Amino acid sequence: MADLDGVASAGCGGSCACGAGGVDRRTFVAKGTLAVVAALLAEACGTGVWEAVAPTSLNLGTGVGVKVSNFPALNAVGGIARVDGGTGAPLAVVRTGTATYTAFSLSCPHQGTTVNVTATGFSCPNHGALFNSAGTWTGGQVTGNLVSYTTQYNATTGLLTIAGTPVTTPPTTPTTTSSLVVTLSAFPALATVGGIARVDNGTGTPVALVRTSTTAFTALSMTCPHQGTTVQITSGSFTCPNHGARFASTGAWTGGQSATALPSFATVYDSAKGTVTISVTGSSTGGGGRGDG
Repeated sequence: MADLDGVASAGCGGSCACGAGGVDRRTFVAKGTLAVVAALLAEACGTGVWEAVAPTSLNLGTGVGVKVSNFPALNAVGGIARVDGGTGAPLAVVRTGTATYTAFSLSCPHQGTTVNVTATGFSCPNHGALFNSAGTWTGGQVTGNLVSYTTQYNATTGLLTIAGTPVTTPPTTPTTTSSLVVTLSAFPALATVGGIARVDNGTGTPVALVRTSTTAFTALSMTCPHQGTTVQITSGSFTCPNHGARFASTGAWTGGQSATALPSFATVYDSAKGTVTISVTGSSTGGGGRGDG
């Protein structure tokens, strides 16, 4: 278990290359131009980071130990402190009671930028997502809540232990379940093993069916877990047209915008009828995904 004790970030000092002399005029002008462009990008969009820069769900190995007394902000209930010292997985702890604490990943669920600690919660410097001290998204760029971890506090030693794996939060949106009967002959792509077809006819929850063997099928939600856009079928896999998340035919996330796997649905194959019945679970308001810009 790692032990974090509030290491402060070191400044540039005089040892970095930015203070080196001997730069000719052409190099100086070129570097100056790049610096101006970088500054404009940062001003226009936070840090100017456009793609995911870190996973939003971090595995902390065997866990992390935090000496609470090393962080003055945690002396009072409601206090918030970043506790990783600027190294490794960015983590924050919130004191919720006299002997209770919550811990969060500081990686923004939108694109992985490290969020900043504020007086009342967290804010993303990149696209403006805001979160309260409970890690719940409250405004700005639309995204999910901050990933949380379970904690255990030892009042005798003053050591807070943060669990190694994130808490799995069940969905809070009310759901409904319905049956979708798919006639295989209506979808030529499903005639061969490995074929994929969208089978919901463009209504309700967008659903894809994947033929995994001559007698087995996998049904997947085509709603991107990142921000709800309907993904597209591309060469035996799936791609989100909005931020570029990619998924295998199993639904597993494979690259691009960081996201969880596509949800799957239960299926029943009837070889005599040539049908697959899918138990589709979706939001109570229905809908076929969205473009979230």
